[in-house]
Amino acid sequence: MWQILRRNPGAFAAALLLHLILAVLMLVGVDWLVTAEDIHVKPRVVQATIVSSEAVDAQVRQLRKAEEKRQAERERAEQELQQLKVQERQEQERLQALEKERQRQEQQAEHQREQEEQRRLEEAARLESLRVEQVELERRNQAEQARLAEIEAKRQAEEEASLQAEAERKAAEEAKRQAEDQRLAAEEAKRRAEVQRKAEEAARRQAEAQRRAAEEAQRRAEDEARRQAETQRQAAEAARRQAAAERQAAEEEKRQAEAKRKAEEEAQRQAEAKRQAEREAQRQAEAKRQAEREAQRQAEIKRKAEQEAKRQAEAKRKAEQEALRQAEAKRKAEEEARQSEEEEIRAAAEAQRAREDALLAALDAERSAGELDSYVAAIDERIRQVWFRPAGTGRDLSCLVEARLIPGGEVTPGSVRVIRSSGNPAFDRSVVAAVHKASPLPVPSGRLFEQFRNLGLKFKAE
Repeated sequence: MWQILRRNPGAFAAALLLHLILAVLMLVGVDWLVTAEDIHVKPRVVQATIVSSEAVDAQVRQLRKAEEKRQAERERAEQELQQLKVQERQEQERLQALEKERQRQEQQAEHQREQEEQRRLEEAARLESLRVEQVELERRNQAEQARLAEIEAKRQAEEEASLQAEAERKAAEEAKRQAEDQRLAAEEAKRRAEVQRKAEEAARRQAEAQRRAAEEAQRRAEDEARRQAETQRQAAEAARRQAAAERQAAEEEKRQAEAKRKAEEEAQRQAEAKRQAEREAQRQAEAKRQAEREAQRQAEIKRKAEQEAKRQAEAKRKAEQEALRQAEAKRKAEEEARQSEEEEIRAAAEAQRAREDALLAALDAERSAGELDSYVAAIDERIRQVWFRPAGTGRDLSCLVEARLIPGGEVTPGSVRVIRSSGNPAFDRSVVAAVHKASPLPVPSGRLFEQFRNLGLKFKAE
């Protein structure tokens, strides 16, 4: 005992003070004039145990150890919670980085799609411009063909007018020649001179016809083959007219054989010129056919080139569409992968939160259990402070009482009753009286109070 006193004088002082307080309460609070049998209250059993100071100290040490253990567990749980929060923060940072990367990829894909769309629009505009240029070129070609047709029609009209004027002139010359023949027939004396004059005139006309044929051939060579053919026809007509004149001159003057021979030579020369003109016309016609074939070949090449350009444009458009489709499929796959990853991350975060909630719930339950145990111990201690053992009762008695409390720990009057008796009515009544005297009892506030509203207490004498 002295060793305990030397080791822990504070505990001895507290125990002594506690005993003095109990003695004072016993002297003041107990009505010595009323016996326990006169109390007609049905007390409720409260389990109480009287222990020594050494047991109290041991229990305090156990409670402290339990509290230290719970404190260590709470610290460990708080550390785990901090680690979980750090992991969650890191996971959120990773999610933010993934979200930024996804946004950047979406922006790049959007920029690429915009560029592809811009190139497609530019290509469409270029094709449209080429089509417009082709339509304009075709319109110009049609206009040029119409202009050439109009020029050709005008030329043909001019040629027909010229041929008609030439025919009229020839008719006039023929009438004049007939008149001249009549005049020559009337003037036989002057016939030879007139024949000589006519030969000279024929030579002049032949030279003139040759000059005109050369000029006409040159003009036709410069302009077109048909005008050259017409010039040659006119030259042949002039040659035939000259031959007729020569034949008439030969018939009129047989002695002019030399003139006839010269006329025949001229006719041969004219025929040769005609053949040359026909060969030239054939050559020009062949050149025109070759030019037409070349034009057709060039047109075919142009048509094939346009078809190839259209095919390449179509292939390019299909390739762009395929590229867009693949880009869209890639974007969808990335979006699905991102969504799947986000789902996994969200599930992991939810699981993490569930673990945190479970851990917090366990901590709350443990804390609540510890608080409940502390409040139960405090209530038991409070009742024992006001309880007086009836005379003649043993230390092995116990009873179970029930009381209804209100917030603040006040015991509702008349609510204390014995649920399981100890078999000793005096002991039961003393416990019920102690519960009433101990009011208000130390109870928690808030939601924990609901567990103490209907208080069941086992009180054991020790």
